[in-house]
Amino acid sequence: MSQKTTAELRAALNERQNSAAAELTKLGKLSARARMDVLFDEGTFVEVGGYINRKKTELDITSGEDFEPVVTGYGAIGGTLVFAFSQDFSRLKGALGEMHAKKICKIYEMALKAEAPIIGVFDSAGAKILEGVDALAGYGAIIQKASIAKNVIPQIAVISGPCGGSSAVIARMFDIIIVAKKSGSLYIAPETVLTDKTLGKPERLAKDGISAITAEDDAAALTEARKLIPHFGLEIPSNDEVTRLVDVSSILSNPTYDVHDVINTVVDAGSFVELYAEHAQHMVCGFATINSLVIGVVANNPAVKGGKLCPCSTDKASEFIDFCSEFQIPVLTLVDSEGVAMKDLAESKDLSLKLAKLAYSYTGGLSDKVTVVLGKAYGTAYTVMGSKELGVDVNLALDSAKIAAMSPERSVEFLGEVTDETKKSEIAADWADKFASPLTAAQNGYIDDIIDSSELRQRIATAFEMLAF
Repeated sequence: MSQKTTAELRAALNERQNSAAAELTKLGKLSARARMDVLFDEGTFVEVGGYINRKKTELDITSGEDFEPVVTGYGAIGGTLVFAFSQDFSRLKGALGEMHAKKICKIYEMALKAEAPIIGVFDSAGAKILEGVDALAGYGAIIQKASIAKNVIPQIAVISGPCGGSSAVIARMFDIIIVAKKSGSLYIAPETVLTDKTLGKPERLAKDGISAITAEDDAAALTEARKLIPHFGLEIPSNDEVTRLVDVSSILSNPTYDVHDVINTVVDAGSFVELYAEHAQHMVCGFATINSLVIGVVANNPAVKGGKLCPCSTDKASEFIDFCSEFQIPVLTLVDSEGVAMKDLAESKDLSLKLAKLAYSYTGGLSDKVTVVLGKAYGTAYTVMGSKELGVDVNLALDSAKIAAMSPERSVEFLGEVTDETKKSEIAADWADKFASPLTAAQNGYIDDIIDSSELRQRIATAFEMLAF
């Protein structure tokens, strides 16, 4: 067979991609190259290693124009340099072999040198069986690169198709996972050997806290990845007034208010991007901006289980705070929790260790931290949710906050002050006014200031502005 020219090779590849497009559309997926058009600013994508050819085996009878089923390169997202790879399921079902892995490893090396984010689009049925140990070594090489990149550059995984076995191990090393609901799956064991058929599916991945965002399809997942990139910078421009007074008192008047309402009122309008929304819903985590400054938000949600701390919610918060610390993203903590979960299940999941990790997350890292006690802050929940003693930079409390070693109800019971059960609520409320006021904490230096709820936005913004100098 005569050697094909570059033009002939490229034409053959384009023809294959065009013929595969219709089939991919049925699956709710894009071709590997079409994904780059969605991901990057128009005209900025530069492919790397486009002509790398996969290895042949003695049983391989395909012709020489078969490029490796993965596209790698770099470009701009909102003007920010980003590197990416996208596995191509339309060819060999995205099977990974030695040269496939080398292309991904090369893009990692370039991203690390440039200190730029990397986005990996996973869409592969597994390894090239005929390459044997070479394919397995390829997985190991990518794992090593992802490990080196951990805590150095942001890594976003987009699960656009199957992501199983060693590919799942690689994807789980990424900082944020986005799953395409229509076509994505992530698993170690294939569905055929599992009894619970929901495992590895998008809904279960979201519920279990494995995926941070679930998007409708491949294109939507890529769009979500694109939206996240600006949050790894210092600022995202906003026209919202920093001095804007806010009405959160009406929200807080409901004991089971939804903290999303407070967050969306306080941060720059429309800026909050929630992560892990379906997992441990009594803790809310996500990115936002305030006065155009990018921040991470961690908040108890009284609307779900009283905002109590349990193993899942504390894991969710500590992992997000650690991520923010790794990339020096300031952290705002909003506290309103009835305390910690006191159940056999919580104890069996080693709640004390989870709480210890949460406290450690606040004490470590280089990111600026501001905590505001909105409502209840009882016992261990007060201590581990960004208290002053953990080294948080600025601690504020609303004048309606309640800070105490126990809830008022438990306190009056413990002290034996309830002689008439019909008056328990009245006695507890009186006790709270006297002994759970934020004034005591402020007088002892544990709270920097007690503020009016209308000033919440501007006081948080000025605190972060001060810390940024």
